[in-house]
Amino acid sequence: MDVHLLPRRQSPAADVPAAPPAAVRPHRHAGDLVRVGLGLAVLGIGFLIARRGEISLVERDLFRLVNDLPTLLMPVVWLVMQLGNVVAVPTLAAVAVLARRFRLARDLAVSGALAYLVADLVKGIVQRERPIGLPVGDVLNEQVTGLGFISGHSAVAAALATAAAPHLSRRSRRGVWALAWTVGLARIHVGAHLPLDVLGGLAAGWAIGSLVHWLFGVPRWEPPVDRVAALLSRFGLPVDDLRTAGVRAMSSHPLTGRTEGRPVFVKVLDPDRYERDWLYRVARWVAVRDVKDADALAPLGQRAEHEAVAALTARQRGVHVPAVLLARGDDRGAVVVQELLPGRPLDELSPAELTPELLRRVWEQVALLHRARIAHHDLVAASVLVDPDGQPWLLDFGNAQVGADADALAGDVAELLASLAGSTDVGVLVPAAVSALGADAVAGALPGLTPLSLSAATRTQLRRRGTGLTELRARVRAELGLPDPDRPGALRVGAPARSAAVGAAIVVFAGLIAIAGPTGVFESVERGGWRWLGGALAFALLGRAAVAAAVLVSVERRIALGRAFGATMSTDCASVLRGRPGGRQVAARFLEDAGVLPPTAERATVRTAQGAVFGAVLVAGTALVLGLIEGRLSDWRAPESSVPVALVGAGALLLVVLGQLLTRHDHQPAPGPRLLRRGAPHPLGTATHAVRWIALTGWSAAGIALEGAALAAALHAVGADVPLLASTTVYALLRLLWVLVPELSLPGAGEVLLLLALTALGAPLPGACAAVLLYRLLTFWLPVGGGALLISARRHGPR
Repeated sequence: MDVHLLPRRQSPAADVPAAPPAAVRPHRHAGDLVRVGLGLAVLGIGFLIARRGEISLVERDLFRLVNDLPTLLMPVVWLVMQLGNVVAVPTLAAVAVLARRFRLARDLAVSGALAYLVADLVKGIVQRERPIGLPVGDVLNEQVTGLGFISGHSAVAAALATAAAPHLSRRSRRGVWALAWTVGLARIHVGAHLPLDVLGGLAAGWAIGSLVHWLFGVPRWEPPVDRVAALLSRFGLPVDDLRTAGVRAMSSHPLTGRTEGRPVFVKVLDPDRYERDWLYRVARWVAVRDVKDADALAPLGQRAEHEAVAALTARQRGVHVPAVLLARGDDRGAVVVQELLPGRPLDELSPAELTPELLRRVWEQVALLHRARIAHHDLVAASVLVDPDGQPWLLDFGNAQVGADADALAGDVAELLASLAGSTDVGVLVPAAVSALGADAVAGALPGLTPLSLSAATRTQLRRRGTGLTELRARVRAELGLPDPDRPGALRVGAPARSAAVGAAIVVFAGLIAIAGPTGVFESVERGGWRWLGGALAFALLGRAAVAAAVLVSVERRIALGRAFGATMSTDCASVLRGRPGGRQVAARFLEDAGVLPPTAERATVRTAQGAVFGAVLVAGTALVLGLIEGRLSDWRAPESSVPVALVGAGALLLVVLGQLLTRHDHQPAPGPRLLRRGAPHPLGTATHAVRWIALTGWSAAGIALEGAALAAALHAVGADVPLLASTTVYALLRLLWVLVPELSLPGAGEVLLLLALTALGAPLPGACAAVLLYRLLTFWLPVGGGALLISARRHGPR
């Protein structure tokens, strides 16, 4: 952590020495969970590859490249390699204790010990040999025997580097990670491990160290007050009686003092704030398509100046903002100094003090801010100060964005609504917001009233006060006259439909396995091995993510990725229980629940369906042309056991259709909005619409292609001998048929059509049956089951 507050020696303030990092209070960071997930993902992929017991040509060449390096530096290499020895764990922990860095000693001891134990456990499960027992050529330097995957030295070294990183300067972090990678390369050079062993060990150590940080927290730097005072003097603003402000800030360190007889607020920017974590930023963008602070990666001095510009601009446009006295810094440290106002933040006021008049004034300030196209990006109750005269002032423009778009402004409204919801009656809060901002601005905030879209501080407040977002969203909709997404109709499914769907699943799985022969089906899986199932699962998840991305493109508002996932799974479930109209209606209701206005939700469902057609045509046409060119579609034969297979499919399909008919008879849905009966607007009216539809078609095509890859992986898992291009072409054509005639994708029909096509391509019946059931389980039945749980949760519990 390069936490020196003051500039380097060549700057104007260079004669004030820099201070080393100081660990004071630990805190947890969501980015560590992202690292745990990524580390486990890399370890899992390596696990599946290593279980094959074979070595690829690429891995063998990489091994030879490192193993054949000159041995002149062997003593140095051997010395560095000992940093991955288990003995290094207590040694480095003891050194940290002697240096009185007790938290560092704890993190090193726990991370290193866990990495050593996990490496030993994984080795026993995978049972992969070391290079000496594999066909890699002559192994130089060390003739190490035993098990190879994963490298224990690499795991320990990576765990120690991860554990130590938050306690070190930024430059030192690079050094310890260079040492960790050097340990891994050294293990290859001496012939003890293959590249995959080292990569798996590094991933395991990274995940373990990150998990330890999440459990125990990481230290946070605190600026020495005397050095801050010296810095301010050098910048021409001497501050007396400088002391910590006694308030908690996530990405800065607030202090107070006096200059020329008036009180000031000094904000020392954190040089290593968590918003700078690129993994965290990527994960947040994927989850909610919003990183909150787009300027977090800028140098510290630029961030200080940016905050000052945003605050001064807002003040010039009539917003109550304290005067800025100083904003200065460089890439090693920066400060922002503002006038210190008397008063209390909104989150410290009692419910009785949060009167309708005060709330109206607060929202009027927000309206002025947004009229200037400035998004605060951290507009929680603590960012609004109420002075003794009852006037609200907006504070802390560190994340502000000038020239913001509608989504960023709507995020401000959602954040402040949620932050105040636990302190005052929402029946007073929401009307005040509508009165000051207008109905459209408050309606635009609905997509942001979801947990992941809100700041951690707001989520903590809501949990502590026992306030849910469901009541707030309902009050907003009631104030705006919007329909409730849980209104009767779309989510109502009778017991006959559910029973019919379960019965159809039993008929399909039991019937097809009985026809193909249980022994043959399970033996085909055993013969092909279970390692390809991981690939099939990964492709199925990626395909579902691509379909969810298509939903996001079709919606005109920014919503969370999880909501789009839920909409796709619920649509699949409702399509089985109530047919295609019911599926679209449920999808629209889920989008409404995510804050999308009803007309927009209806248009999105139409666009998504049309995008699926265009994507299917694109994939099917491409696959068909390639298949004909390569001659992969010339060898056909009569499908095996076509009559009993067709009877099983017909029985399952009949059950589903009967359940749908009973549901429709029990409940006739109200006619859809006029827009649906009229058809969606022409997609290519503008260039923006053209780009949207190109993206929609691309994501839909990607989803279909990834599902085809999942089928190919399932065929490999069962050892079915079907050419990849042939199976992909047949699946693409069937997928187009299912999009055009959705009834043919229902339970029974979908499995039978795919099974007959694969056996016609030459796949043996047991293997084809196993592949079809595995594929449909991953891409159809599991999403349908997940959709059923989501629908049930929305009907019977709070969200």
